[in-house]
Amino acid sequence: MKSNFKFKVVFLSLIMHVFYCVLFVSSSLAQDIHFSQVNLTPLLLNPALTGLGGDHRAIVNYKKQWSGMGKPGATYSTTLFSYDTRLLAKRSKAGFVGAGINAYKDVAGDLQLGTTQVNISISGVVNISRKQFLSGGLQAGYVQKSISTANMQWDSQYDETSGTYNSGLQSNDVVAIPPYLYGDFSAGLAYGINIKQSSVRANNQKKFNIGASAYHVNRPDQKLNPYNIKTTDKMYAKIIVHSSATFGIPSTNYEIIPSAVYFMQGPSTEINVGSMLRWIIKGASRYTGYVQGMALSFGAQYRVGDAVIPMVLFEYSNLSIGLCYDVNTSALIQGTKGKGGLEVSLKYATPNPFRRSSSRLLD
Repeated sequence: MKSNFKFKVVFLSLIMHVFYCVLFVSSSLAQDIHFSQVNLTPLLLNPALTGLGGDHRAIVNYKKQWSGMGKPGATYSTTLFSYDTRLLAKRSKAGFVGAGINAYKDVAGDLQLGTTQVNISISGVVNISRKQFLSGGLQAGYVQKSISTANMQWDSQYDETSGTYNSGLQSNDVVAIPPYLYGDFSAGLAYGINIKQSSVRANNQKKFNIGASAYHVNRPDQKLNPYNIKTTDKMYAKIIVHSSATFGIPSTNYEIIPSAVYFMQGPSTEINVGSMLRWIIKGASRYTGYVQGMALSFGAQYRVGDAVIPMVLFEYSNLSIGLCYDVNTSALIQGTKGKGGLEVSLKYATPNPFRRSSSRLLD
């Protein structure tokens, strides 16, 4: 009892520190990458979700979008890898420590504006009761930004006679823009409750979770310029509020999984709402492991004022494969020429989620 009490005190102290970071963070300039399958980018959504996906969880995400914008061959792509695990989970029933790492590479536009970032995450998860948990997480990372000058166009390369651009004309402008590095820090909180626990056969479970996070709390400077001049062009902090739920439809093999996410970064806001219907095609054998579980989820998200995003997720044993496509509905469609964004995600998690009891709260 005494060790459990000390465990809760330590992590409640961590959560209070995270709470202050989330509340008092200030804004800065520049927008972040984002994926549409936010449930498959947990460490990009909230550091407090570190360790909440099983004993081990590895995810690879890839998104390519806006292929109709810019010059032919212009690239807008993002690749993300994340891994997280649980520590001390077997030593105390009061909670555990989550640890994780995520890294991504983003390339955008004709000039190949690149962002490479590596983050380390840690969380403290406290079991308030058998049905509730509270988690606080911190994340620290290192970022490199770069840009290619090979495709830059200059006034001197426009032919005054024809009024057109001629890449064959020599330019007297020579610019070398070196990459630059900076540190990045984030924090978050998450809460979950299993409102109604049940057997797998009854399938009347009800789960709900909610969280809030703040990214770029240190407001890093943006100074991508050829002369390395110090600037006060600070990145806007990003505030995220997210929630999701799982409602089993009694006496069926179906679950409804609604979700909502709100992003705010400086003057920009984004709201994603939607739902998935999960069909449990078959459950896994509890003891032998000869029969593997299988499920198929399909549904859609709506990015308010911007896009409709149909989604599908296939689960087989420890493996999940997600696929979605952003279909623009806003004025942006004129620039993208109707070509939105394709996104693919691959997840591997242990233990096998199909062989876990549905009464488990944390996963």
